Amino acid sequence: MERKYTILAILLIVLALGLVILPKKNELKETDPRLLLSEIVEKSRYLTVDQVTHRIIENDPTLLLIDLRAPDQYKTFSLPGSLNLLTDSLLTRSNMELFNQPGKDKVLYGNADITSEKVWLLGCRYGLKRVYIMKGGMNEWFNTFVKEKVVSGTPSTADLDLISFRKAARQFLIGTGETTNTPVSEQVKEKVQVIRKAPKASAGGGC
Repeated sequence: MERKYTILAILLIVLALGLVILPKKNELKETDPRLLLSEIVEKSRYLTVDQVTHRIIENDPTLLLIDLRAPDQYKTFSLPGSLNLLTDSLLTRSNMELFNQPGKDKVLYGNADITSEKVWLLGCRYGLKRVYIMKGGMNEWFNTFVKEKVVSGTPSTADLDLISFRKAARQFLIGTGETTNTPVSEQVKEKVQVIRKAPKASAGGGC
């Protein structure tokens, strides 16, 4: 896994060097190349699918989800509250205003990471702040919340709490077909409490 992200970091560095020599667009102020490269090495831009889902359920007002997938995939299924953004129109005035909203953590996600990394990198080039990536994208989200993962060995209390949260989140967001006398929203509120202290994006993270 670490090797995978090492290769991705190298790819991002190459992309960053390419962006540095590209002509400027829309006369936007650009980030110093040395600072840009240092941002790439850091991993503070990543949020896990559990962190993002927790903030969705908590209705976190600082969370702004940006879906970078094709419109047809977005219409088929997307995370609640997310906006669909075409990657070839990132630098339009309206999108730049979207990314520059104060007090918002802009969280990018695609099917995997590569598209999000490109958009994140371009955003960093033009000094956009509080931009993050949901690590693994929707592929990781489905693998985590839709597919049941078998826990090997004896699970710890933390493991059991996480499993409980994921089951409740899955039922809340997509349903399970199971019947119960307790409303789904109440089940989620009760079960989410086990990780209520899940870390959020810090003010210093992202770009």
